[in-house]
Amino acid sequence: MPQGNQDALLYLAKMSTQINKLSKLIADLLDLSKIQAGRLEFAEEAVDVDSLVREVAENLQQTTSQHHIAIEGKAQCEIMCDKDRLGQVLINLITNAIKYSPQAQRIIVHLTRTHDALTIAVQDFGIGIPKAHQEKVFERFYRVSSDQARTYPGLGIGLYIAYQIVERHKGKIWVESVEDQGSTFSFSLPFRP
Repeated sequence: MPQGNQDALLYLAKMSTQINKLSKLIADLLDLSKIQAGRLEFAEEAVDVDSLVREVAENLQQTTSQHHIAIEGKAQCEIMCDKDRLGQVLINLITNAIKYSPQAQRIIVHLTRTHDALTIAVQDFGIGIPKAHQEKVFERFYRVSSDQARTYPGLGIGLYIAYQIVERHKGKIWVESVEDQGSTFSFSLPFRP
């Protein structure tokens, strides 16, 4: 391939990445305003959890060459939820895992199911979150302020939106983290066979 074509492809890829970031920012800001107005819409349907997780992981795998996104476990169930909103939560957790683990090579998505709940956890091996900040990361506009975290861009609304979506599905979301070892963001949704 001629050098001019390779340069053009590189520029197009960079433009596409920036357009995707801008689109996500706009979508997050719109969701934030809808949440504040109490108008965040949900369209519930029966969703195959394993297929949704696999689809999100495969799509995000294409955005990173450094990290391998692995899925461990299976839900083997359908739940009533808003597929796009649940996907949005997964996208946010996985992209955060990628962003905050720049030296790591893997992200693990864990799936577990009990008789009454489904839990999805996204584990990274990155910078971690200081204990004092772990309860606050789901607050609107909250950003962890430490020397390491300061270098990562963001507005502090992604986890807030994820929290609101999980809560609307009558679930709960939490984080377990150790500085310099990584974080695991988990959310649990009620499961009714």
